[in-house]
Amino acid sequence: MRSPAEPPDSPKRRANLRTALTLGSIAVVFFGGVIAAQYSGSVGIGIGVLGLAIAGFLIAVIGRGVRG
Repeated sequence: MRSPAEPPDSPKRRANLRTALTLGSIAVVFFGGVIAAQYSGSVGIGIGVLGLAIAGFLIAVIGRGVRG
């Protein structure tokens, strides 16, 4: 819960929301890859999607570090 003194658009809140969205998107991609692998019957699809999720996360984190 937010403290009354913290404005709704504070930098800390924005950073927390970005982190939550990043982690949520990784979970969605991961579970989407698991479901796709189950329907296709190929283990390679699941591993490929997991690899893309990890690479995408690393690119996003490194890009944010360079940018700001």
